[in-house]
Amino acid sequence: MSSDIPEELVASTKASTLVVLASCSAITLQLLRVSIDLIQVASKGSPKDEDKKTKSVDSSNSKSYGSVDPSKDTKDVAASTDEETQGLLVDGDAATSSSSTAPTPFSAFLLPRISLVCHGLLALVFLAVPLVWKSSNSIFSSSLKDSTVFCLILGGYVTARDLPRSRFGLFQRLYYTLASVLLVAAYFGNLFWEYYNSYNDVPVQWTLGDEILVAAISFYLGLTLVDVCVTRGTAAAVVAEPVKRALSRKALLTMLKPYFWPDATDSSALWNRVRAIMTWVCVILSKICNLVSPILLGWASTALAHQDYASCIKWSIAYAFLQLMSSTFREGQSLVYLKVAQAAFVQLSETTFGHIHNLSLDWHLRKKLGEVIRSMDRGIAACDTLMKYLFLWLLPAMIECVAVCFIFASFFQYLPLGIAVFYYVFVYVVWTILVTLWRKKFRKAVVKSDNEWHDRCTDSLINFETVKYFTAEDYEMKRFGDAVKDYQEGSVNVQASLSFLNVSQRVIMQACLAHCLSLAAYGIQQRSDCCIKEAGCEALFSECCQATSHLECPGMEVGDFVAVLTYTLNLFQPLNFLGSVYNAIVMAMIDLSNLSELLAENPDVTDSPNARDIPTSNAADPDTVVEFDNVVFHYPTQPDTKGLKGLSFKMKRGTTTAIVGPTGAGKTTVSRLLFRFYDVIGGAVKVNGVDVRSLKQKSLRETIGVVPQAASMFNDTIRANMLYGKRDATEEELIQAAKDAQLLDFIESLGDKWETMVGDRGLKLSGGEKQRAAIARCLLRDPPIVLLDEATSALDTLTESSVQEALDRLGAQRTVLVIAHRLGTIRNADNIIVLKEGVVCEQGTHDELLSKPGGVYAEMWNMQLHSASATASTNSLGRLAD
Repeated sequence: MSSDIPEELVASTKASTLVVLASCSAITLQLLRVSIDLIQVASKGSPKDEDKKTKSVDSSNSKSYGSVDPSKDTKDVAASTDEETQGLLVDGDAATSSSSTAPTPFSAFLLPRISLVCHGLLALVFLAVPLVWKSSNSIFSSSLKDSTVFCLILGGYVTARDLPRSRFGLFQRLYYTLASVLLVAAYFGNLFWEYYNSYNDVPVQWTLGDEILVAAISFYLGLTLVDVCVTRGTAAAVVAEPVKRALSRKALLTMLKPYFWPDATDSSALWNRVRAIMTWVCVILSKICNLVSPILLGWASTALAHQDYASCIKWSIAYAFLQLMSSTFREGQSLVYLKVAQAAFVQLSETTFGHIHNLSLDWHLRKKLGEVIRSMDRGIAACDTLMKYLFLWLLPAMIECVAVCFIFASFFQYLPLGIAVFYYVFVYVVWTILVTLWRKKFRKAVVKSDNEWHDRCTDSLINFETVKYFTAEDYEMKRFGDAVKDYQEGSVNVQASLSFLNVSQRVIMQACLAHCLSLAAYGIQQRSDCCIKEAGCEALFSECCQATSHLECPGMEVGDFVAVLTYTLNLFQPLNFLGSVYNAIVMAMIDLSNLSELLAENPDVTDSPNARDIPTSNAADPDTVVEFDNVVFHYPTQPDTKGLKGLSFKMKRGTTTAIVGPTGAGKTTVSRLLFRFYDVIGGAVKVNGVDVRSLKQKSLRETIGVVPQAASMFNDTIRANMLYGKRDATEEELIQAAKDAQLLDFIESLGDKWETMVGDRGLKLSGGEKQRAAIARCLLRDPPIVLLDEATSALDTLTESSVQEALDRLGAQRTVLVIAHRLGTIRNADNIIVLKEGVVCEQGTHDELLSKPGGVYAEMWNMQLHSASATASTNSLGRLAD
């Protein structure tokens, strides 16, 4: 009987289907645009507030729209912090300031109004023409006209938003106008073609007018897709202050890569990647079972209706088996993912930790350690949150929704059912997000009131005596009671809003269920009527109808009613917690942005591609170990007038060179340049005749030992802290280093001896003990070059004397650079360099510098000598008074 269907009707049906799909796609994209608008308003305030911010920016800032300063942080993060700001196209006039590029009368006034009129005209045409021209054979059916009118009303809405220049730029305005004009022309052309054919008694077929109509709506679809995915609005790009850099897609994919393709951790990389693949295999198989099982249940119900009990039992068992396999795969995915998450956590943690260690000293001096640790912890946890909720939960649920719509449209051959389910889920998701954003203010109020009543309680009890002094018990009780009352009222609002969300979600779900079941019932009726009238069968459940309906009659089987019920319930089940999941994803994206900023920091000092190990000696000048050759340098935060200005000196092998000078002269800068914590701006720092910039940083720093001014220890044992200088040292080497540093007797006197914990930063040790431990650590390393950075400046006289003996042993047979404030500790130095304003003003031995009349060193020596004498006299008078 299918062969009797006219070809014209088949072509007309195909054309109608294409037009319906194109129209629904355009409607969906317009709904997406409106939903994005609503969500942005709900999350960032009303457009009026944005307009006020824009006006304040225009009056105080001449920067163009959307300009950001990544170097500054701000709390006012506007819509331009979306991912789309990274690498997406921005409309030309949306990216320029109104002060620099004034809108033309055409783009600012005429174009949006022309677009709005065209949308309105097109909507009226679709509404009015069917009332005047009734063509039963018209491909563009009445229901399709209604949906297209709805699409055009939405287009008119977004165009009306354009009138005050609050959202769109020239590109959006222009293509909305072109789309409207083309749709009007296409529809009138289609009507004219139908009228011409009917006037000449030609049956309506798949004609040029229908092709133009499909092309027109497809063009509208494409332009709307460009609008949603590519372009951005003007007001959304305007911010009150500079904002943080947004999380780019590249950064997001880099941080999530270990969850999809992990590297080796405790096991091999192969097994980690196999587990990652198996996670997705389990997800896919679980969803396939979920999608197939309702069909089997429908077949079982249909077989039961036709009294085919054997087939009913077979399909029922198959349905139960698929449900079991779905649960099994879901649990398997959870178990396999545990190892994947563990490997990814380890990989991300090591990558982030190593990256932080590779950053420059300047960055570490500027950053707050607490913020860095929080960004690291929360960012790594956010990766796991995003993976679980977005990729393993929400994304499969959305794909399942699209798959169900496709099954309804293709397998059941019932397009209205697929469209209905899609739009109900779309509305459900958008509504849940909007209400969740609305509920945020109640949750914030509850948190604030909770903190307030606890603060009042604590404050009142701490000031118990003051309350009693002023007999303010009743006053404190009233304040406390008001705070508790506010908290309880806020809690009620939170619970009430949650109930409202649950009820509204149930309303949408039940409306979807009622609509889908009604459509299924209509489809069953359609098949029944076709079976009885067209095939000549007696009833729907007759053998005649069962044998022919699958081939000839459209509509649905009785069992499909049960399948539709199961599909609908399964679709909405994972969306019950969408609000909480949305909040978790948003917070995870914020934490990932912070981690992304941390990982985006680049180290200032890196090894060159052809960097080499440090040579053992200076080939050109064997006696010179370290040379500062006309070094010019200032810190990034300093002006050009500060820092080192052509510093030059040499350190001979086996000698001690001391650097002195007033505060800010550049003494510490010399030590940091020697370790290559910074690169010089001009000149060169050379070790063994080679510029340190051409050496490997690890090789350079292994050659230099350091005893800092304030020695810091790890919260570990004395043994572990000393072994930090040479981690493979023997017990004999360890004991000898402690003996040379005059620390062995102290260690032997402790109860746990070498296993004594030194505490956080070595707080359990005295200053002299920490300094001697640092000297022992340096001795254990046995470096050819030693840097003593004011190693005794914070010690008392007695302790300084003992530490100085250890330092003398450390400096024996080594090239030593001493940075000192106390000139008495460097009297025996082979060369003393006096810095002043970033250059060498004097150098020589102690006696040579003292012999210079009016010299800087002699003046410093006399000042320290008089200061020491005055201090000694004061101490003597104090003892006499006692």
